[in-house]
Amino acid sequence: MLVEEPLADHFRDFAAVVERDGGTTYPAICRAVAEDDDLLSLLAGAPLPQRRPLLLLAAVHFLLLSGVEHPLAAFYDTVVVVRGGTTVQSAKGDVAAAFSDFCHAYRAEVERLIATRSTQTNEVGRCSALLPGLGHVASQYEWREPLSLLDLGTSAGLNLLFDDYLYTYRASEGGAVRTAGPQDAAVTIECTVRDDLTHLPQLRLPLMAERVGLDLAPVDPLSDDESLWLLACQWPDNPPRFERLRAALANVRAVAHPPRLERGDMLKDLPRVAASMTGDGPLVVFHSWVAAYLDEEEQHSLSEQVAGLDVHRPVHHLYCESPFETPGLPTPRSPVPRKGPDLVTALVHVGPGGHGAARLADTHPHGYWIRWWAQS
Repeated sequence: MLVEEPLADHFRDFAAVVERDGGTTYPAICRAVAEDDDLLSLLAGAPLPQRRPLLLLAAVHFLLLSGVEHPLAAFYDTVVVVRGGTTVQSAKGDVAAAFSDFCHAYRAEVERLIATRSTQTNEVGRCSALLPGLGHVASQYEWREPLSLLDLGTSAGLNLLFDDYLYTYRASEGGAVRTAGPQDAAVTIECTVRDDLTHLPQLRLPLMAERVGLDLAPVDPLSDDESLWLLACQWPDNPPRFERLRAALANVRAVAHPPRLERGDMLKDLPRVAASMTGDGPLVVFHSWVAAYLDEEEQHSLSEQVAGLDVHRPVHHLYCESPFETPGLPTPRSPVPRKGPDLVTALVHVGPGGHGAARLADTHPHGYWIRWWAQS
């Protein structure tokens, strides 16, 4: 597990990940932080599983979004947008030096946030994998059975409202398009389909019953402070992703009956929360980029617990996780041989009773692309 690596290596690794996705602001900052023991020490007050680059980065982003004045704000496109800027222009100068100066000027405020907050990345883009994954489950009941959905590590529960969003799946070549969801949706999700677009399962919204989220520290989407923290966990040079999250937060505030969010541990409290969900129809337990915060033994325990829920109703385990970071989950090998570790994000379905694990697709961590393996 990566949490045991030196903290400086975390920042270098995170810089490479963000850079591969086209980010420039955080890579420059992270590489500088990796060489600065004083900046690294800011994370000393965080619990070990949270001692990761994003917590420090989010703390600084949060203060800027809250209105703190500092030259660093000009380097953050998201802050420029929130403050009313009509065009986003990159600031001139050394962003890493500005970040360091900000941390020294507001060290007490940064340390307070690090000690009291946890990373929350309610990435609604991952619904581009959740939708066809749920469709795969619904098709096993000929689309006639309403599905109940339990989202682990739910954050603000935004993915539980997946059927409020408009999806556009585009072929990587040829320009073919498939859509799903309400055409007038305020939240739009675009996803590139690698290989043949026809490999995707039927794209339709399944019938839904109960929706519940479980999280150690659920985000109240009706709270301005908590919503702002969620936004602060976004990258500052990707305004479209940032604006999509703002739209999803506005959407959950507008619905008549928002999903029920439960506070608790995904291992200790999973049986209790699952038992609280009514009905005897199919239950889908879903999680995305959450199991990486568990060690291998805990991941194995999670898989066993979900399988053990299959007593009074069929329970399906659907997850979108990195195989490299979740060796304790029953993720089948990629259909395409890979050299080195399996670093993509895999969408996996495990049937009732823990049987029939299938690797449905590989996806981008934020849902930008999908490569569907399963035939349906």
